[in-house]
Amino acid sequence: MKNKVLFFYLLMLLAHIAHVLEEVLGRFWILDKLGLGWYLSGNAALFAIPIALLYGVMQKKRRAFQLSIVYAAFMGLQGIGHNVATIVSGRYHGGFAGGITGIAMLLISWPLIRQLIKAMPIKGSSLNI
Repeated sequence: MKNKVLFFYLLMLLAHIAHVLEEVLGRFWILDKLGLGWYLSGNAALFAIPIALLYGVMQKKRRAFQLSIVYAAFMGLQGIGHNVATIVSGRYHGGFAGGITGIAMLLISWPLIRQLIKAMPIKGSSLNI
């Protein structure tokens, strides 16, 4: 089961990176407000969170599993949000770029959440915090 968690987690991290790239190439609307440097700096800082969580998951920390479920759900919701916003606004370039990888994030989020739940250490175990 550990291999499945790692597989889907790494797949989500790859989709996450691809998502940021798609936002940059599609000129996601917030880029005009923040500028590319600030946008990429913020995303790099945010990307450090799931990396740290993955480390905790590999160490079998229950809290890391729980927060990773939140991360996976958030990424799935982002996928939905980008697509709904694009459809409603009619703007992808210079609007809500990120819908293509958003679909991938949505599709990866469900099996990742499922595997995290299945592999989560039992409460009260000496292996978790």
